[in-house]
Amino acid sequence: MQRAHKGVMKHRLNMQSRACLRASRQRGFTLLEAMIAAGVLSVGLLGLAGLSGMSLGKNVDANDMSRVTNLAADMAERIQNNRQRVLDYHNTNTTTACAQSASTQQMALGDCTQWQALMANSGLTGATGLVTATRLDPDPTANPVTMNRFLVTVTVNWQTRQTDVSTARTKTAIFTTVVAPE
Repeated sequence: MQRAHKGVMKHRLNMQSRACLRASRQRGFTLLEAMIAAGVLSVGLLGLAGLSGMSLGKNVDANDMSRVTNLAADMAERIQNNRQRVLDYHNTNTTTACAQSASTQQMALGDCTQWQALMANSGLTGATGLVTATRLDPDPTANPVTMNRFLVTVTVNWQTRQTDVSTARTKTAIFTTVVAPE
C-alpha cells in the first residue's frame, strides 16, 4: 500500500511540476501579448495625434475661406446696390488708392474705401482684392437682348498661415456674378 501511495504521490508531483511549467510559460506569453498590445496602441495614438494636427490646419483653412467669401460677397452686394453705375467699380484694387472720383462716383469711392478697410482688418495675412466689371455686350443699344448686363469678377488673394503640418502659401479665390441694371 505504501508503494501505491508513493506512486500516487509521484503522480501528483509530476502533475504539479507540469502545472508550474505551464504557468511559467503562460506568464511569459501574457507578457509578450501585453508588449505587442502596447506597441499597437502607441502606433494608433500617434496616428490620432497626427490626424488632429491636420484637422486643426483644415479648420483654419476653412475659417479663412469663410472670411474671404464674406469679403467678396460684401463687395458684390455693394455693386448690386449701385447697379446703375457698375463700371465705376472696374479695377477697384485694395492695394492702391481708390481710383473713383469724389465728385462723380461718390458711392463707388465710399464702397472702395470701406472694402479696403475691411480687407485690412479681416485678420487674413496679406489680403488683397480686385474687382473687374465688363459689359456682356459691348453695344447694348444695338443688341438689347443682353439687357445691359455686366460680368463682375471679385478676386481675393491672401497668405495662409504656416502650421506644424503645412507651409505658408498664397491662395486665390475668384467669385463672378452677373449684374443687370433695373
